[in-house]
Amino acid sequence: MARSTTRTQSCDRSGALTRLAQAEAFLDAAELVVDDDSDVSTPSVAASLAVLAGIAASDAACCARLGVRARGQSHTEAAALLGTVEPGGAGMAKDLQRLLNRKDDSQYGLVFVSAGEASRMVGWAKRLLGHARRAVEA
Repeated sequence: MARSTTRTQSCDRSGALTRLAQAEAFLDAAELVVDDDSDVSTPSVAASLAVLAGIAASDAACCARLGVRARGQSHTEAAALLGTVEPGGAGMAKDLQRLLNRKDDSQYGLVFVSAGEASRMVGWAKRLLGHARRAVEA
């Protein structure tokens, strides 16, 4: 039986702080855009920024707690690796997977993401970032 392995990249506290800062910037931008109802495309932009914030927050938590971050082709591997972070990995992985499940629609889709869906995605990214902050600061 073939064994599944997650491709990872070593990282340290410096990397964790860099990815945390990037996650915060993506989330700040998402929060600004999600409230702008001037264009039908802005919820998709906010959703895309929320996905980027979630991925960066995941990297920050993994770097801080595990010393590695996922670098494989499958974002599902990143969620599985995040799930091993203690404490709170399971909840963070759930929020990351929710964001990743909507990544293609928000970033590459031909149909715009609704304002309600974008707001939910920003909320998941915000919660994930809060957990990542605690992981990095501990």
